[in-house]
Amino acid sequence: MDHDVQERIPRRERERLLRRQEILQAARVVFARKGFSAAKLEDVAERAEFGKGTLYNYFTNKEALFHSVLEDAFQQIIRIANESLHADVPFSEKIETFVRGQLNYFFRNPESLYLMMRESHHLQERNPLMQLMPQLLTMISEAVAAEQGRGKLIEFAKPMELAAILTSLLLGQFNSRVYTKICSNSAVGSNAETLDLNALFDTLFTKDLDAEIEAATKLILTIYFHGITQ
Repeated sequence: MDHDVQERIPRRERERLLRRQEILQAARVVFARKGFSAAKLEDVAERAEFGKGTLYNYFTNKEALFHSVLEDAFQQIIRIANESLHADVPFSEKIETFVRGQLNYFFRNPESLYLMMRESHHLQERNPLMQLMPQLLTMISEAVAAEQGRGKLIEFAKPMELAAILTSLLLGQFNSRVYTKICSNSAVGSNAETLDLNALFDTLFTKDLDAEIEAATKLILTIYFHGITQ
């Protein structure tokens, strides 16, 4: 939240919003590492260092909390897309800012993407992420179409196709790390079903996260704009 906006909100409401965000952060980790079915509100309260009763001041039940966790991720992703793709800068800068912003969010909050891919089905029709991919692809494709209209991009591909390629490259950076961990565990007799999710999230990225984000951004932009041949 913008600092100026925060200053205009009464102190009690600021504290309430902060407490709610702390609960969401704790819940994101618990749901991702335990799974929706196994996770309990007591687990979330313990991680957030609140009493269980405090959670009920914000969320009526586990499903409502899980919905809010996914909705928070949805809002973060769309905010990054809006700020980058609607900026008054050249197309290449829009895409670079978009890619770096999304990678920064997902590399620092890997549980969010994991929940989207593995656990979001529990909400069925109430799943906010059912809206995410169409909305995200539309925003990217509109930026692509505008650039095609200026004769700057290949015209034989549809804007939506080029948008889908970019999102696939983004997801690939996360998936490749997860699969590498799964494969390394398979070598010692483990598999995807028995993978220790605590160990997965704790070791998914190196300690130099900024360097990983920059390297992943460079790789995606190189492939997207130039391909992989020399």
